[in-house]
Amino acid sequence: MTIRETTLPNGLRIITDHMAEARSLTAQIFVGAGSRQEDFHVNGGVAHFLEHLLFKGTKKYPTAQIIAEAVDAVGGYNNAYTSEELTTYFIKLPAAHCKLALEILCDMMVSPLLDPDEIERERGVIIEEMNVYRDDPSRFVGTMIPELIFPNHSLGRDIIGTEEVINTVSRDVIKAYFDAHYVSNNMVVAVAGLVDHDAVVEQITLLLGGMKRNDQPNLNSVPDSVSDRFTIVQDKDTAQAHFVISSKAYSYTDPKITAARLASGILGRGMSSRLFSNVRERQGLAYSIFSDVANFVDTGIFSVYAGVNLDKIDQAVTSVLYELNDVATNLVTDAELAKAKQQMIAGLEMSQESNSNVADSIGTQIVLLGKYRSVDEKIAEIKAVTAEEVLAVAAEMLDLQGLRFALIAPEPKPAAEHFKAAVSA
Repeated sequence: MTIRETTLPNGLRIITDHMAEARSLTAQIFVGAGSRQEDFHVNGGVAHFLEHLLFKGTKKYPTAQIIAEAVDAVGGYNNAYTSEELTTYFIKLPAAHCKLALEILCDMMVSPLLDPDEIERERGVIIEEMNVYRDDPSRFVGTMIPELIFPNHSLGRDIIGTEEVINTVSRDVIKAYFDAHYVSNNMVVAVAGLVDHDAVVEQITLLLGGMKRNDQPNLNSVPDSVSDRFTIVQDKDTAQAHFVISSKAYSYTDPKITAARLASGILGRGMSSRLFSNVRERQGLAYSIFSDVANFVDTGIFSVYAGVNLDKIDQAVTSVLYELNDVATNLVTDAELAKAKQQMIAGLEMSQESNSNVADSIGTQIVLLGKYRSVDEKIAEIKAVTAEEVLAVAAEMLDLQGLRFALIAPEPKPAAEHFKAAVSA
């Protein structure tokens, strides 16, 4: 693999990874704006709304059907996603059609139609997307917990927004968000696969070289502490109880983040992890249970999810808290740490086989952090972590007073009280 970077005079950054044995490529454009840059009650969900709308027609490709047919005709596929801190659009297709992919993506960045009729139609589509999440408590419970970790902050809000805003937000408000953030110095073009860097730079210079700059506001600072509320619940007639236990974690660049990820891996990555072995295999309380760490530019969030028997919620919560406390108070074994390191390293190495994963990784790093860190650098950091560092980070991240709880179940209040008593003892 060969990473090359170029920055155009208007501040737009281009990064490519030439993968000589690939026959396809992924072309991707990142915008450094997501739900974090919204005022939830005014334009909450607009970043995600725009993600939908940009596929609905541009100056050169005036309808969604024309865009879809152009990509389908060469055997490719396109998609996009919105997160808290970025929005990205991508097309994966045979390498010979790189110019087509970049032409479509660039036209979406500079000439979206934002047709009023399409906006009205898409309101209903997004409401139905909300309903899909609401009908799946295993997914929806994860959107509830950030409110307790990042109180009164946009990171604590649901990326998709609210029905009220989606049903009423005007084209002018949507366009204002687009004009503010879809600018050259807030964008990154990433291409990975069988790609010619110089050819990409030449084409992007023609298509986006005249794009305007616009200084971006400083990120809204994250609250120092979590919410005073320990729990958030929803009454729902479910066959299982679905809960998440979370705490504040670390940013992308925090020196503690690698140890935090290893602690999370020991707790809940894979079928031999502590949580899986105890809560599912030993006690039979859950079908699905895992832990994860999500990162942002200046903070992060640790989470454990479990779907458990309705009659055994308290037992499952107690068991999860036991495992969290054990990692936070006792050294993990050499064997556990070695396994967790190998899992992380394997994930990094195997991700390099997919040009989609590579494009997403290099583009995300450039747009959020301003620099690219190689896989070898990351592997070296993983290998260097000690059991003592894992213990120190876990003790800080998993302190009982910093844990918060979200639950969806038919009668959630008793379990919420059980959790509150357990962490307040």
